Amino acid sequence: MKELILKLYDKANERDWKPWDLQTEMRKIYENVIAVGDDLSFTVKLENDVKTVNLESFGANKVKLHPFKTAWRFEKGFIAYEGKFLRISREIDKKLLSKILDAILPGD
Repeated sequence: MKELILKLYDKANERDWKPWDLQTEMRKIYENVIAVGDDLSFTVKLENDVKTVNLESFGANKVKLHPFKTAWRFEKGFIAYEGKFLRISREIDKKLLSKILDAILPGD
């Protein structure tokens, strides 16, 4: 699942997309892409719940991001999750995102 999410992240950063075009392209990669925001952040639905993990050790500040119960903002970008839903900003650093995914994604 981690590799799939990183593939979606790469797609979001390929160029400046229109949100609807990016959503179409992302759904070719993973059909459970739920939404793409105006900022080109994307929300996916996972098969299992995301682990609730404190991300302060990754340099994050906890923020509110409706409708998600858990959201973290970094120097660049953010990540938010609740249950099986995960929203990722395309602004977040890829190496940091990879480490975060290792911490929050449920084991297979």
